[in-house]
Amino acid sequence: MQDYNNTVQLLAQKPEYLKTLQLAVQKEEENLANKQYLGWQWFDVETHPAKLVRLVTSSIAKVNFKSNNSTCYLLKNRESVKRAIKRS
Repeated sequence: MQDYNNTVQLLAQKPEYLKTLQLAVQKEEENLANKQYLGWQWFDVETHPAKLVRLVTSSIAKVNFKSNNSTCYLLKNRESVKRAIKRS
């Protein structure tokens, strides 16, 4: 429930994150069967990497993998994000 509330609050304050979250959900669902999927990157969700920090600090996304040349993110609760997107 906290993930849902955080997402609703973020979308109310920053509606420009809607497309980012929609693309994140889409990427994760496209890769459900891929056991080696590490997560989406900034270019997958068409968002500047610095903006993704807001998703992490708001407990909506998490850093799933980090190396010298890439950072991969996953939503903490994809279903909560989907519900919040439908509401907005």
